[in-house]
Amino acid sequence: MITLQNENLIMQIHPLGAEPQSLIAKETGIEYLWDGNKEYWFRHAPLLFPMTGPTKENKIAVNGNEYTMPNNGFARDTEFTLVNKTSNQATFMLEENEASLKNYPYRFSLLVTYTLLEDGYQAKAEIFAKEDLYFTFGWHPAFSLNINGEDTPLEAYHIEFDECETADRKYPIEGVFATEKHFLDNTKVLKLSRKETDKGPIVLNGLKSKTVSLVCDTGDHGVKVERGNLDTLVFWTCAPKQAQYLCIEPMHSFGDTTRPLELKDMKEVLFLEQGLSKTFNSTFFVF
Repeated sequence: MITLQNENLIMQIHPLGAEPQSLIAKETGIEYLWDGNKEYWFRHAPLLFPMTGPTKENKIAVNGNEYTMPNNGFARDTEFTLVNKTSNQATFMLEENEASLKNYPYRFSLLVTYTLLEDGYQAKAEIFAKEDLYFTFGWHPAFSLNINGEDTPLEAYHIEFDECETADRKYPIEGVFATEKHFLDNTKVLKLSRKETDKGPIVLNGLKSKTVSLVCDTGDHGVKVERGNLDTLVFWTCAPKQAQYLCIEPMHSFGDTTRPLELKDMKEVLFLEQGLSKTFNSTFFVF
């Protein structure tokens, strides 16, 4: 486990998946990240590469050849190499290897850097193409609902957008998107409820807001997320069990099982030319 710290926060990151697993405020002792209770969901804050969302039969195709692709990609279950560390920053690297080429027949490098701030952390990912390739990417951090006291209900929280939003909501039913029109209707506030999260992930596209906040009606602590250049925003917690976390997920996209297997034909993916790179930055503030 890699530990970062400053005067205010202590952060722990596991090389498996380059996944943050703890973010504790020193003064209050509050743990902001989900504890990974296996009864509900064993992850904490995985990154998603080279796919986000499910594909048909967990497969992709490249030039007609089929490959197994785990839901949300394989990077979250792969050991990264620590390439640099200071007291408040750590950089991890993942490159193609014998195992990855069985899922994803491209040569690449993925550098992931976490920088601990006085009031949160910045997550940066840089994908470098050793050959022409297609991919997508997302962050998937789970924030504890216990930051305002143990067993604080989901319904005590709401999402605040920095601009008024009108947007449809997508949510997958057995891997296929259903659409709820005008889920957001000229509003800056999304009240959270188990009724809505039990339908599945709340997938929102085309938002104007660059920052969103998880705010508690009965407490002072929360989270603010700067999405950076990631266009899709997903809110999710496991259902129907009432787990004490909410994921706030900036992604490039979130597709479903109706998309074609051929990777280059998926409208959600990005193309990266050999020798070029693509960088994603998101920042997660806690209060």
